[in-house]
Amino acid sequence: MKRLILIVLLTATIGLLEVTSGSLINEYILSMDPKIDYSAIVKVTVGSSSDKIEVLKIGEYISFSIKGKVSRIHIIKKGDTYSLITDEPVNIGALLWAYRFSKDTTLINKNYHVVFEGYENINNVRTMRISFNPRHKGGIKRTVWIGISPKIMMKLEDRDQNGNLIRAREIEKLQLNPNPSKRKSIEALFETGIKVPARDKLLSPQEVAKQLGIELVIPASLPAGYELIGADIPQDETAQLVFTDGIGFISIYEIKIPWWARQNLQPEKKRYIEWENSGIHFLIVGDLPEDMLLEIANGMKK
Repeated sequence: MKRLILIVLLTATIGLLEVTSGSLINEYILSMDPKIDYSAIVKVTVGSSSDKIEVLKIGEYISFSIKGKVSRIHIIKKGDTYSLITDEPVNIGALLWAYRFSKDTTLINKNYHVVFEGYENINNVRTMRISFNPRHKGGIKRTVWIGISPKIMMKLEDRDQNGNLIRAREIEKLQLNPNPSKRKSIEALFETGIKVPARDKLLSPQEVAKQLGIELVIPASLPAGYELIGADIPQDETAQLVFTDGIGFISIYEIKIPWWARQNLQPEKKRYIEWENSGIHFLIVGDLPEDMLLEIANGMKK
């Protein structure tokens, strides 16, 4: 009888843990796209460098404004389009990497232990602290601080398997319901910028290969937990394959090279992995250690 009671209690406890894990992931996903209008000063750190970004979310617009070397750089998103307003070169991928998320609850649950770590005040906002701890080698540990009210991600930290900071993002100043008149200025700014795609839904590798007229090389094997979720065309003659384990990301860029500029170069380990083969220039960037990215590259050589 005691054994039966123990089994019932254990089953109930396991069920409760699963529900709790699911609800924490749901809180995390909801905090990615706050329904409220707000303006914020956000500190974004990548490695050892940091920048302050002004963020304004109003209606269907969300704008990111950062001080460049010459003038302010504005990146405004509306629907499936980014508008860039700048007088100098800008790496949109680097700027927006800290705002890149997967909403695949199955992948997150499969590849991460999700833990509620308590409550904490972040810049005068009461938050719940949640950590995502990798189940597989090389996975990143993500910790987020999510506002109780408003439901917004106040802080995020990603660390590698050695505890080193990869990236961080923190709202240092938050204002809810900014003046509605700001919408008109954002609309006007959006219209003046250079438009680039901001697809939330990726294309299939087959669609990208057909549009570019190249045969994409897809890795024969991937690190544990990672899956191919789609492809994109970030610029002319460039294919991008996107992989995720629910938290971390890997991007593989395949760029068609003119016949007169072709070389065969072996994969080289830098902060990223790049090589050339059969008229294609390859570039791999991602959240995994460089040795693991190099293994992917070596498995892709024709």
